[in-house]
Amino acid sequence: MSTTIAKPEIIIIPGSFCSLKYYDPVVADLKSHGYSVHGIELETVGRRDTPAPSMYDDAAAIAALVSRLADEGKDVVLVPHSYGGVPTCEAAKGLAKSVREKEGKAGGIARILFVSSVVPKEGESLKDAFGDTALDFIGIEGEYMYMADPVKSAAINVSDLPPDEGLVWAKKFTQHSAASFVQPLTYGAYKDIPVSWMLLEQDKCIPPELQNKMIANMESVMGGRTVERFPVDVGHCINFTQPATFAKVVRRALGEKV
Repeated sequence: MSTTIAKPEIIIIPGSFCSLKYYDPVVADLKSHGYSVHGIELETVGRRDTPAPSMYDDAAAIAALVSRLADEGKDVVLVPHSYGGVPTCEAAKGLAKSVREKEGKAGGIARILFVSSVVPKEGESLKDAFGDTALDFIGIEGEYMYMADPVKSAAINVSDLPPDEGLVWAKKFTQHSAASFVQPLTYGAYKDIPVSWMLLEQDKCIPPELQNKMIANMESVMGGRTVERFPVDVGHCINFTQPATFAKVVRRALGEKV
């Protein structure tokens, strides 16, 4: 059973190719239950005229928001989805509540709830964590990736919708910085921060066996602590298909009996 955290600040971190606006129903639901909710627009999402941003740029944006809230004495819960798990871990260096307490500071990251996320080992990248799992619906043009096969993308990412509805959602994905998928994680936040996991059981992008492998990798360096799992019978893009369930599981991970 989770230890209840009294109304922490929640930060939603999107997946790759995806704007924060597609998490708006989740944010609105959580706010309706009294939570203060923030979101991060990933630097790596969307083509830019400048050189493509890196995973570390995403991490810096997350860290800046967490630092501001922590310095206000706030407890923070990070809720990354998919790719968002990588910069979330990177961003957490020095910002764990347990680390800040040792420095005599209030506030900090009290928990991370990974939503079918990519969580590499230290020194590994998203690509390394995926291993042999195919992402052949993605193409690369210059410094950016894009959905080269929207039909296959829909079948993988929005597999729990009828194909025509899934295709509508798949066409909403924008471009994403290619470098971010191969840049190594330098800090495993799970070593210092309590972790929960929303395990999406019908996920065809990050299949349950891969999710469980990453959980096992985390637990191997967590000093006997375990990852609390919240299984949901849904596909990868739960923010598209079941946003109310997404919000409900966040509340459960924070100790609410819902």
